[in-house]
Formats: sequence, structure tokens, C-alpha cells
Amino acid sequence: MRVWPIFVAIALAGAFAVAAHASARPVTALDRALLARPATYEEQIAEQVARRLTGHDASVRCGSVGTSNPNVLGVTPLLHNKSFDYFLMRPAECTFLAWFRQAPSRWDPRSCSASDCTHVGDITMALAVVAHESYHVLGYSNEAQVECYGMQSIWFVANKLGASVAESQALASLYATRIYPRRRTQTPAYWSPECRDGGKYDLRRSLARWPS
Repeated sequence: MRVWPIFVAIALAGAFAVAAHASARPVTALDRALLARPATYEEQIAEQVARRLTGHDASVRCGSVGTSNPNVLGVTPLLHNKSFDYFLMRPAECTFLAWFRQAPSRWDPRSCSASDCTHVGDITMALAVVAHESYHVLGYSNEAQVECYGMQSIWFVANKLGASVAESQALASLYATRIYPRRRTQTPAYWSPECRDGGKYDLRRSLARWPS
């Protein structure tokens, strides 16, 4: 019997008592100020993956996302379902991405140490935010659809940041089984019964593995 789900489940229980999420909103003056400066190391990491996932020359900035709601971890400006090719993330999410990029295997939910497992939920959420916002950059505005597509792309983000395919799939599975189900009651606009293997929002219906 593997014990890693137990360690990670304990960590997630505290980290996500309320499911965090990302969203779309109009452009603001604060956004322009952030985009006017060069990207930091952490922001470059997020941009690298977002550009691979979207095919757009997307920019990412870490800073104010324009809301005091601590559960909003990222935002993408949209106008008439068209993006401005950038998104914002809270600084902590960029920090978690940098941690992951420096040592991907350290955060493998199947083998992390007890102390590292306490942050695996945070790491997984940061990967999910990049994936989620990338679909907003592609012009999708339905949050339930975007959340589902993003969840199915967590493995891609993790893999492009250096994780093995097996670890990347384990992180995606962790999100799907430990975090996504909470959306049904905590953030219902981000949940859909069609977000399942073979459902309307399944991006790869010909593949048996879900959600990778």
C-alpha cells in the first residue's frame, strides 16, 4: 500500500479548506504597470510554459491580481472572449513554480518527504493556475470549461518544467482526485459533470488515462 496519498491529503486539507481559483476580468492600469517592467526569473518560468501551451507570445506577471479575495490566485483580462495575451498570478504562485522548476522530483507526491508533502498541494495549484490561465489566453471564458481543460494540462506544465511523465501524471491525478471535487460545492462555477473521462470537456477521448 502506498502512503503518499495520506501525507498529501493531510497537507491539502489545510491548504485548500476553500478551493482557490483563477478568473477573467477587464484590463486595469495596474496591469499596464506590471507589464511595463521586464519579467523576473519566476515570471519567465511561467511565460515559458504558457507560450508552449498556447502558441501565443504570452506574458505573465506576478503581483496584484486586482482583487482582495485571497482565493483568486490568477486572472486573465478578456474582452468579448478575446485575450490581451497576458495573465497575472499572485507572487506566491510564481514562487511555488520556481521551487518546482529547481527540483521537480522533490515534489513528487508519490515519494516526497513528510515536510515537502506539506507544500505539494501548493505546487500542484500553481501548476494548475498556469494551465487554467493559458486557456483564458486562448479565448475561453466559461470557467467550468477552462478549469477542466486546465486540469487536463497540469501534466504538460509539470513535464515542461522538468518533471518525469510519471510524476507529471501523478500531480494531475492529485488535483483531479483531491482538489477538483471540492469545486462542486465550494466554487460551483468552476465545476461541471462533463469534466470526466469521456465527458464533453474531455480533451483526449481516445486515451484511457484521465486527466493526463
